[in-house]
Amino acid sequence: MKDSYSATTYPNPGNVGGEIVFTVLCGALWQSRWLILVFAALSVVIAHYYVSRVAVPLYPATATVALQEDKSEVISDIESIMLGRPITKMGINTELEVLRSRDFVGQLVDKLDLVSQPVFNQNLRQQSLFSRLKTQLLRQFGATLKVQQSVPNPDQVRSNVISSVLDTISVSNIRNTLVIKISVTTTDAARSVLMANTLAELYIENQIQVKLEALASATEFLSSRTSELKQSFEDLKKEMVKFSDKSDIVSPVVLDAQKAQLRELRLRLAEAEEHLVGQKTKQASLRSLREAGDLESLINTANEFHLNRAISLYRKQLMSRADFEQKVGHFMLQIKAEEERQEEQFIALKESEAVLSDRIERQSQELIVHQQLERETEAARLLYESFFNRLQEMNVQLGLETADGRLLSKAIQTGASGPKKNQTLFLAGIIGLMMGAGLVLLRELRFTGFRTTNELRDNSGFGVLASVPLIPARNRRAVISYLKDKPNSLVSEAVRNLRTSILMSNVDRVPQVIMLTSSIPGEGKTILTFALAQNMVGLGKRVLLIEADIRRHVYSVDIDRRNTVALLDLLTDKIKHDDVSLFVEELGFSILTGTKSDINAADLFASERFSNLLTELRKEFDYILIDTSPVLSVPDARVIGAISDANIYIVEWNKTTRAQVHQGLEMLSSVGVGTTGLVLNQINTKKMKFYGYTAQYGYDAYGSEYYDS
Repeated sequence: MKDSYSATTYPNPGNVGGEIVFTVLCGALWQSRWLILVFAALSVVIAHYYVSRVAVPLYPATATVALQEDKSEVISDIESIMLGRPITKMGINTELEVLRSRDFVGQLVDKLDLVSQPVFNQNLRQQSLFSRLKTQLLRQFGATLKVQQSVPNPDQVRSNVISSVLDTISVSNIRNTLVIKISVTTTDAARSVLMANTLAELYIENQIQVKLEALASATEFLSSRTSELKQSFEDLKKEMVKFSDKSDIVSPVVLDAQKAQLRELRLRLAEAEEHLVGQKTKQASLRSLREAGDLESLINTANEFHLNRAISLYRKQLMSRADFEQKVGHFMLQIKAEEERQEEQFIALKESEAVLSDRIERQSQELIVHQQLERETEAARLLYESFFNRLQEMNVQLGLETADGRLLSKAIQTGASGPKKNQTLFLAGIIGLMMGAGLVLLRELRFTGFRTTNELRDNSGFGVLASVPLIPARNRRAVISYLKDKPNSLVSEAVRNLRTSILMSNVDRVPQVIMLTSSIPGEGKTILTFALAQNMVGLGKRVLLIEADIRRHVYSVDIDRRNTVALLDLLTDKIKHDDVSLFVEELGFSILTGTKSDINAADLFASERFSNLLTELRKEFDYILIDTSPVLSVPDARVIGAISDANIYIVEWNKTTRAQVHQGLEMLSSVGVGTTGLVLNQINTKKMKFYGYTAQYGYDAYGSEYYDS
């Protein structure tokens, strides 16, 4: 027998090794099938009430519009103001958003005056039943109602109506086509048709209007720009004429001729300058020779015919010295005069070159300015003519503009689309089944009880002495009859197995005083104690059952207690043990019944009188079974367990939680009371099958032919 209790972790019973056992969950679903079916039935009933009494029939109407590509061009030479392009997926999505826009739907609201219809304008609807009841109750109790009859804002009302209308409209594009479906669903078939067709017509009209507005805007722009270009052209023409009048403009040919003349003049000027420099150099040399008196060197340097002849005559003495020097002086005067003439000629050429160069430069600049003015004037003329022509084209196009879409088919009245009763009921049933199954699975996953002896053993740390099925008795009195009439039943065999486990729990000393307790009331502890006592009688032993659970008012086993002896009577010395017989013929064993008393039960069982009484009873009976109060309720079991030979802890199948078992065993262990073993009690074998445990843990796994039904 274990004398201590060690806490262990408590995994979910639906988990084995951390994995959810599929068969356990399926078994839980099957076990709770009626609850799941109730959820499904309730969902179907609610759905039926909704579709029959609450839901309003909805009537859809659909109009279709086909888009067509616009190939027309308004301007091609400059930036295009309106250029038709092939319709892409992006373009179709844009058109869908246009149809969904609040401004566009606002046009529908205004055209059909939907603001005046209560179905869209909640301000026009009758006051709800709840509001009327609230008003009546306040008046009934004398409350002062201050209702401000404020006039609703028209813009806000219109905005709310647009939102309501948007909820009834759906637009979509048929895949791989340029067709747009415009659907409207309301509670009135005629209204749906009218709104769908009006929306399609407004869409086409809106396309034309948008194009006309774009054309008008473009026309206005072109008209303004054309006027500006015309004025600019005329201003440039005037400026060019004015410049021509005040300037000496020559043609490029004349200017090129003057440039050629300037080049020739500059060549002559360079030659004259070179000759003048040479002449001056020669004259300076001759002048220095004359001043030096070296006439022969002067004549040789001058190399002049008359001087050469004069010196020849002078050498032949055909000319006098005076004549010779006169000849040289005359030559020097001639050279000087020639130099002055060449210098004057050089100056004249230089002045002519400067005048011609200035004139060419001035005329070149004037020609450049004139040509620039001509180009600007021509460009202004071309641009003006281009805009003027486009303006004329747009004026013609204003009367030829068409929409990019056409009405493919109008909406017609059809039957109601909803609510679809059969589909709604079917869906409600499925949802109900899912809700019920979800609730069952949630409950199963959160389950913290025990369904098998292995779970109980592994999670408690104590051995399980037996697992006892639920006694199939209709009432409390039938329990005793069943145990007597069915000695070979499944329950009897389970109790017999428990008896064997208890008696063999200590091979050195067979337990004589056996206490049975549990965590909380209602775990079948008392019935199991009676069954164990009756089963021990079959061994031919003297058995006494003590009902130590004296605090409760109602007993689990209904027997005739008029001829029985009360435990309190012996403890209070009202009756002597030797003077009475504790044997009850109805049960087949002796019993000390429990009766309610004002004396504290824990103090009573902790007293020396109870210990002495138990010592005397040990001498008279072979086995004494004590049915005590639950451990978590009162401390009675902790007191009695200290003087018992074996302490059996009862755990109800599928009900007692791990925390309760853990706490109860820990409370016994805290006062030094050891626990011999645990019993998994009141097992429902039919439910065990559904949970998938029978093949492993149930008695039916070993053959039902061994037991009486």
